[in-house]
Amino acid sequence: MKMKFTKAYRDLVINPKRTFMAIFALVLGIWGAGTVLVSYSILTKDLNTNFQNTSPAQLILKSGDFDKLDLDDFINKPEIETAEFRDFSLQRIEIKPDEWVPLFLYGVEDFNSINLAKIFQEEGSLTPEKGSVSIERDGKNMSNIDIGSNPRIRVGGKMMDVPVSGICFDPAQAPATQDHFIYAYTDKTTFSTITGVQTNKRLIIRFNNVESKEDVEQVSAKIITDLAQKNIHITSVDVPLFNEHPHQWQLNTILFLVGVIGLLAFIMGAVLVSQLMRSIMANQVRQIGIFKAIGASRFQSFQIYITMLLIMGLCAGVIAVPLAVLAGEAYSNFVAGILNFNILTSVPISTYVSLFLVSLFLPIVVSFSILLKGTRIPVREALSDYGINNNNSGNIQLKLLRKFNLSNTLILAIKNSLRNSRRLSVTIATMALGVAIFSTGFNVRQSLKNLLSDLETELKYDVQVVLNNQIPQAEAILPFKSIENVKEIAVWNGGSGAIQSKVLSTAKEVGIVALPFDTELIKPKLIEGNWLEDNTDLEIVLNQKAWETYDHVAIGTKVNLTIGDTIVSTKLVGAVEQFDKAKLYMDAEKYDAIFNPEHLVNTLTFVAKDNDFEKVLDLKRNIETSIASSDLSVLFVMSDAERVKVIYDHLNIILSTIVILSFLVLIVSAIGMASATGINIGERTREIGVMRAIGATPKMIYSIFVSEGMIISFVSILLGLIISYPLSKVASVFFGNLMLGEEAVLQYAFSPLGFAVTLGVTISFGWLASRIPARNAVKTSTREALDYE
Repeated sequence: MKMKFTKAYRDLVINPKRTFMAIFALVLGIWGAGTVLVSYSILTKDLNTNFQNTSPAQLILKSGDFDKLDLDDFINKPEIETAEFRDFSLQRIEIKPDEWVPLFLYGVEDFNSINLAKIFQEEGSLTPEKGSVSIERDGKNMSNIDIGSNPRIRVGGKMMDVPVSGICFDPAQAPATQDHFIYAYTDKTTFSTITGVQTNKRLIIRFNNVESKEDVEQVSAKIITDLAQKNIHITSVDVPLFNEHPHQWQLNTILFLVGVIGLLAFIMGAVLVSQLMRSIMANQVRQIGIFKAIGASRFQSFQIYITMLLIMGLCAGVIAVPLAVLAGEAYSNFVAGILNFNILTSVPISTYVSLFLVSLFLPIVVSFSILLKGTRIPVREALSDYGINNNNSGNIQLKLLRKFNLSNTLILAIKNSLRNSRRLSVTIATMALGVAIFSTGFNVRQSLKNLLSDLETELKYDVQVVLNNQIPQAEAILPFKSIENVKEIAVWNGGSGAIQSKVLSTAKEVGIVALPFDTELIKPKLIEGNWLEDNTDLEIVLNQKAWETYDHVAIGTKVNLTIGDTIVSTKLVGAVEQFDKAKLYMDAEKYDAIFNPEHLVNTLTFVAKDNDFEKVLDLKRNIETSIASSDLSVLFVMSDAERVKVIYDHLNIILSTIVILSFLVLIVSAIGMASATGINIGERTREIGVMRAIGATPKMIYSIFVSEGMIISFVSILLGLIISYPLSKVASVFFGNLMLGEEAVLQYAFSPLGFAVTLGVTISFGWLASRIPARNAVKTSTREALDYE
């Protein structure tokens, strides 16, 4: 055994560059696969675990009649796991000087005995001091708010300073930094003092023995019927996503990217290792013949090379496994920071063991067939081996190439590239796949950017002000009459309501936007049907979130629209693509005729004379100043640029992941090309000596090898770009469905930047991959080259 180990060790150290390349390939493969394994095992569990630890509500009811409800008796129902009052009010809070965002304010009955929709205190006291609030921790990342600060809160037309006495963590909420909200929690008394509304008007419920959203809806219908029999009129019903965090779609997208691209990097690393082992075995053929000639068995020869692979695997594992664990944990923490949840899973010892076993046995698995073939060769054939075989079609290739009037250097480079067709095919396929994935990453990123651009051009106004209540048009416009840089102020109306049809089992709340059917201020992209028209029928258009919520009601279907106690029949004429909450559009004139005879308004849209970004921000600040000196009760003020930024923040983590991981694949494929080039040149060392002996200059030899690398690069780029077209189209559809809904169509887009970067990076890699081994080759003396085995 000692002799076999010595032989294996000497074969590795006799050519340290080749050995380093093999170990480096293994490190890359194991590092990539290990990072995926570690991050996947952490992320698949921890977001959901964080979410489930809160005991999230499965039904949210609002009513002004809950004073008639015996909560203890209600909780004792067999279908109810637990229930409690959790008041909610949407106000506005100043996060930085003259910068306001929506405030989600919750009133909690008893912070010491929360059994549902739990929150966890991180800083300060568990229970906020009387008259103060506790802020959800993610809000600190987008504001100047912290313990001890006194941010201004606007409630209706009044302003107040409210102290912050604690920082809490609510893992069931969407990240504040992405949605640009602030979440705050306080006791019932302080809640009522701040908002001026009575408490115990909102009931959150969790059920026993429900397995799906459909189960929840069935039990909810029964609960609502029972409450109605007790004269408790429900004004709002909300069924949240069943056992799913609001931003689970983001994590699903990231896990898919990490899994697929990590697997590709792993496969490429395995291919690279197999190529290196094929080269090693090619150089060892005559030695195998000598072993057999002096009495060694095939199995004994096989053991030597297995030992060699185990040594390389062990060296790679010692380097790659710690790197994989560190990278996996770092990436998991990065994602957790973006999505606002805690990492709970520690990497188990079994993961380390699994990765070490992979590093040890991966080289053996991918090289097994090569070892079998290499050790099976007969003694006579092995002793007669002289390296690369001549290609019988060489003369034909030479004649064909000379017809194109190419230089001798380029002809030799092309001819030499074709000498080992198997290696050439693997090299080009691997590099082309890397180019295709890298280019696809940029193209999908461009598709998402185009989506943002479409959203930006969809709205023709610059700033929107939404009020908490409906008021006369003249009263709404009055505070803003003297503001500069205003070209037009359009007024719309809306409210909350529900659409119902025979296919629906429950009523769902949807935001209603009542606007002139022929307005030029909003032009959403149609998915199906058409936009509002001047028809006698009462028509509605749903955005995709509302359409999905109601199971894609067929276009042309008659549906009932319910607002308050009024129910009218409407016709669904279209569905539009929007990265937004569920909304319903209808003509303002028809809306007013039925629901709003006084022509009250609650939405003002400002069109700027000069819509330069800074000018629009100045306009928004002037609007905020006017609001501060008025008695308007404002829900939110947002510029179109800020709206696009909110959407971009939702997609940015995915955009970044696409580019980073696709670049990883390109690097692995480029290293594969460098390795193949190095192997090719190493196998032709004696040929280089012959060329030098018959008068070839180092510069000429160098040019041939560099030309070979560039030829492979250009062919790989061309093939990769061809593959990237269908791949980008499929990826755009996939990510559109995953992130924006089943009906969303994320259009394929070609990225000029991606093309330029792909071209530049790939050509650079190809040049380096051929230049480095070519320089080493020409440094070898003629005598050393001719003596090379």
